[in-house]
Amino acid sequence: MKNESSLNIEIFGKNYTVSDGLTNMTLKKCSKLDKYFKDDENATVQFTVTLEGDTYETDCVVTTRGITYRATAQTDSPYTNLDLVIPKLLGQVRKQKSIWGRKGEGFGKKKSNKRNHEPVVTFEDTEE
Repeated sequence: MKNESSLNIEIFGKNYTVSDGLTNMTLKKCSKLDKYFKDDENATVQFTVTLEGDTYETDCVVTTRGITYRATAQTDSPYTNLDLVIPKLLGQVRKQKSIWGRKGEGFGKKKSNKRNHEPVVTFEDTEE
């Protein structure tokens, strides 16, 4: 399966040879992430599948514009890990986008007060 995604997807195996089926499934599942990073041509997704005994551990790291998203899963199947990792990443991305996507309300910005309250300032007359 050809990578038609705008993401740079890298798949590695430690103590495990990544099969064509797992590669194809990974590319297909990563298409869900593509809509969030279609504007960034430098976005990179790195999958690392590690086999330790009978357990497969899948680490996925997405790097874009100085932000890193990371998810990990451990089961007895690398395909099941893929099904667990992608929703975790999607949740992180959605949360981050909703924080930064608010109109003018990000970290370090003052929230606008929709009510136009004038400050009440009182001066005492000190003249005698």
